[in-house]
Amino acid sequence: LNDTNPRSLIVRLCDVLSSLRIHGVVFEDDAGSEAVAQILDFISAQTSVPIVGINGGAAVVLTPKEKGSTFLQLGSSTEQQLQVIFEVLEEYDWTAFAVVTTLFPGYEDFVDYVEVLTDSSFIGWEHRGVLTLNLTDDPEGTRLRRQLREVSAQIRLLYCSRDEAEAIFRAARDAGLAGPGYIWFVVGTNLGGSDQVPE
Repeated sequence: LNDTNPRSLIVRLCDVLSSLRIHGVVFEDDAGSEAVAQILDFISAQTSVPIVGINGGAAVVLTPKEKGSTFLQLGSSTEQQLQVIFEVLEEYDWTAFAVVTTLFPGYEDFVDYVEVLTDSSFIGWEHRGVLTLNLTDDPEGTRLRRQLREVSAQIRLLYCSRDEAEAIFRAARDAGLAGPGYIWFVVGTNLGGSDQVPE
């Protein structure tokens, strides 16, 4: 069911659920869109059929879920990813970092959670600010390269969509910010897939 048009996805799933005796659904897609997870959560809540999302948009972790939903997603939340990243930063004594985000939904929660992790820690974190990028109206990436150069930290926590990550890493590489001496941690629930982010 790789057609992620909401209407056709709902209709196809409802057709399957109404025509067969199903105890549960395991769902995988290549879309990577949170809309797929929201649709599956809604269907699970309405039909009481357990649904397990294992990849793509189906695995984009939703919190909170619909009341009565039995939708299980096999993925890590942004908060869980950040907790692991901060453990790595602490292990290597990389205490100075900056946050780079786009306007991708959830970016404000991402920034808030970084602040919670740093404010509630006994580690002397040196948070060097937040850069929020707007990738529209900059097709050549000129403004993006300039903004990335203004970030003073060599450790960067990036929150964005997969497509945005490709554009940001292309600009970072062109600006000389993706080679030795720079460490990027890409955080998000929709960045999976078999393709690599450009080096």
